[in-house]
Amino acid sequence: MLPILGIVLVPGILWGWVFYHAQRYKKVYLPLLLVLFLGGMCSGLLALVLNHVVEKYTIFWPEALWPQIIVFGKFIPILSSGFWFLVGLNEEFAKILVLLAVVYPSRHLEEPFDGILYAAVVSVGFATLENFYYLDQFGIAVVAARTIITIPAHAFMSMPMGYFVAKSRLLLESGNETKFRFYLPMMTIIQGWIISAFLHGLYDFFLSLKMEREAYLQIFVMGGISFWLGRNALRVSKRKIGG
Repeated sequence: MLPILGIVLVPGILWGWVFYHAQRYKKVYLPLLLVLFLGGMCSGLLALVLNHVVEKYTIFWPEALWPQIIVFGKFIPILSSGFWFLVGLNEEFAKILVLLAVVYPSRHLEEPFDGILYAAVVSVGFATLENFYYLDQFGIAVVAARTIITIPAHAFMSMPMGYFVAKSRLLLESGNETKFRFYLPMMTIIQGWIISAFLHGLYDFFLSLKMEREAYLQIFVMGGISFWLGRNALRVSKRKIGG
């Protein structure tokens, strides 16, 4: 049992350590990161339920071959493709619930980079739970590949969502006391969720069609966008600290 726990948990902890050390200009409350990691694992259970509901009670399911459309000479099954984009919505919804429940009301959400870091940690926890399933179903080789590819991919998908959650909190704090005070922060959260859900769904869509090259290219692009978002957020944060 202990070796199995080590195989699944150690990669997630290592990736969490990498994202934690992506910034060094201020201390991060480590117990909060642990709660987010565990919350991410719990969100994986919720996502399993939501995905099961979609597969069982809607017309979208992963093995649906018809109807099809042709895009750039490739046959695209509509219902199967729709299923994977709904998976993206479900899984990012489960993650954002953790962010909203744990960090949105927290004093530790002070700036956009905080949201990026916290979303990455939730995603690492989510991917770690998934690895328990993949280890049971497909063995250690698949888990090893997921350690290198899928864990950071989950983090890159959710970082825009974390950024917008933090922006929403800042908008809420700076907003005027009007009846529309909550409208813009709420729409900012939804915007981040939709962006991350689309990225997630697109990645799963590529993999479902055996388009690994496009999926890996997407990871590279998402990593670049995440790096750019993080650099900008860090620059703003350091400027605030420096006065």
